[in-house]
Parts: sequence; C-alpha cells; structure tokens
Amino acid sequence: MRARALIASLALLTLGLQGCESCNDQAIVPKEDEAPGFTNDAGSWLSMAVTPEAQPAIAYYDRSMDALGYAVGTVAKDGSATWEREEVDSYPDENGLNPGDAGRYASMAIDSRGQVWIAYQDSSNGTLKVAHRADGTWDAKLADVGGGSKPNSGYWASLALDTSGNPVVAHYDQGMGTLRVARWNGSAFTGAVAHEGEDRGLPDTGAGEVVVDANVGEYAKVYIHTDGTEYIAFYDQAWGALRLATGKGGTYEITTVDETGDVGQWPSIAVDGSTVWIAYHDVANADLKVARGTPGAFEVETVDTGDHVGADTAIFVDSGKAGVLYYDGFNNDMKLARRGDGAWTTETVTGSQGALGFHNESVRIGEQRFAGCYDYTSRSVFFSALP
Repeated sequence: MRARALIASLALLTLGLQGCESCNDQAIVPKEDEAPGFTNDAGSWLSMAVTPEAQPAIAYYDRSMDALGYAVGTVAKDGSATWEREEVDSYPDENGLNPGDAGRYASMAIDSRGQVWIAYQDSSNGTLKVAHRADGTWDAKLADVGGGSKPNSGYWASLALDTSGNPVVAHYDQGMGTLRVARWNGSAFTGAVAHEGEDRGLPDTGAGEVVVDANVGEYAKVYIHTDGTEYIAFYDQAWGALRLATGKGGTYEITTVDETGDVGQWPSIAVDGSTVWIAYHDVANADLKVARGTPGAFEVETVDTGDHVGADTAIFVDSGKAGVLYYDGFNNDMKLARRGDGAWTTETVTGSQGALGFHNESVRIGEQRFAGCYDYTSRSVFFSALP
C-alpha cells in the first residue's frame, strides 16, 4: 500500500510540474467508449467551455505533436460525446516542419457570438499566446513575454472574458517569480505585473538569517463576475499560502485566503451571488480544502482527507450547492465532492479501469452537469455526464 501511494504521489508531482513530459511513453490504446475521434495523445492541460449551440468544446495540448488542439462535441443520450477536432497552433506545416512546442496550460472561453479565445504557453519561446477563432479561422497572437531579460512566462495561463467580451489572462512569470495579467483592448494585448509577492525571512537557527525570495503566481486561476470584478486565486510559494487578487481593470487588492501550513496549489473559483467559493489543494497534508466567503473573510473547510487527494480541482455551484471535481492521487481516480445541508459527501466518478482525474474540468449544458479530464492510461479525453 505504501508503494502504491508513493507511485501515485510521484505521478501527481510529475504531471503537476511538467505535464507528464517526464513520464514513460506507453502504447496509446484509446477506449472505444471514451472520446471517439481522439486517436493520438491528446487531452492534457484540458480546458472546457460551451458553444452558443449548447455543445461542449475543449482546448487541449496534443503531446504527440507538441501542439494546441480544439474540438467540439456532440453529446449522445448516455452522456458520452464524439468530437470534431481542429488544429490551432504549432502543428506541422504543409512541408512537415514542426514550428515549435505550444499548447500547455490551455485555458478557454467562448463568447455569446461563438468566438473562441484560448490562452496557452509557447514553450519554445517562453511566452504567453492567445488564439482567437472567428468565422472558422484561427489567429494566434503573442500576448505577453513577461518581465525578465529572457522570456520565461505563460505558465498556468487562465483566461476569462470581461463584461465587454475581451479576454483577460492571468499567468505566472517564472523568470521573475511574479503574477502577471495580459489584457486585450480590442486591437492588442498588454501585459503587466499584478503582484510581486514578499520575501520571507525564516527563523535564525544559528547559521544566520535565511531569506526566501518572493515567488507568486503559480496555479493562477481567474474568474470575472458579471459586475466586472476580477478574482485571481494563486499560490504564494515563498509563504506556502493561497492568495486572492480582487479588483477591476488591472488594479488589485491582495488578500489571504489560507496560510495554514503549505496550501494553495490547484485552485479553482466559482461565485454564487456575493459568495466566492475556492477549492484548492492542501499541499502539506495532501487534502482537499474549500474556502467560501468574501475577500478577507473566508471560512475554510477540509473536504477530503484521503491519501494524496485534492489536486486538479474544478469547483462549480448549481442551484446554490457546491461541487468539486478533483484528483485522487492514491487511486488515480477522478473524485466528486458535493455539499448539501452543510455537509460534504465524496464519491469516485471514474478511474477504476485506468489512471484518470488529471486536468479536471466541468461544464453545465441545460440541466445536465458534465465532467472531463485527461485519461493518462489511454492518453485521451474522458467526458461524461455527472450523476
């Protein structure tokens, strides 16, 4: 049992930091009942949205091509889907030349007119890019290069549309250790530092003062309310804390959500009325936690204390009741926690036949809630209606 937990923990660490780039390649054998149409290693760094025609759409990293893909699904009565795929960026050109590696950290939004915006990292150049689809044509733009002398940004890209329908992208500048935000003004993107963090002085143990350099912005997740308020949850590595940036138009107030131990990786946000819900990973205890409240006044609950749980969260609120999809790193499963009548219940959604639960996503279409994730065993996309 200890060996299995250790293997699962190492797999989670590898995927979280490197998107499985260090994992040993296996024969790709897609399951017939999962995401027909995906015949190569597609689906990591998954992002989901819904088209105006009420169809599920996904943006993803195609590991076999080091490229960004997009697909629209047709949902069957049993809740499964078949997909029509499109090549967005970094696929080989007509001469078979590979233009580079792009598509990690995909984050997508679709507006009411059907225009698609996808933020992602250009890993070859260390920059943030945004692809835009209008009238069936894709246009990929450089969105931000970060603040260092050598670009090293675009990590943990998270995109949302503001009240004017313009994309706002939060991302991590690894080169500078800062949280950045890139904004589209209708003709171009501009990027700026949203938060630089603070150095942390550790207690002097007799060997002299030790200072941990400020490092913020990993696992960034942005949510924009209908009133225009922008919420960005992110991990403060130096302090081991979950922070929240709140504001409008690029001016933010930074508050602490939780700083008990080492917490704050893999956050996701939902807003119900005036209540902000944030699900996240308790790194030190390997638990799932959820905070609810308002900036500066959050109530924190530990939702699941199983072995190695709580990464890759995707929180949602339906009819006032919260739910969270998350990764069970001990069993390599996707789990679902639901809150009803003041208490949380948990169940396994999928994974018994393989390793699933990576890059969890959820969308609501009509009265039905759907879940999606990367199936690490078949190297494909899992998509299903939730019970």
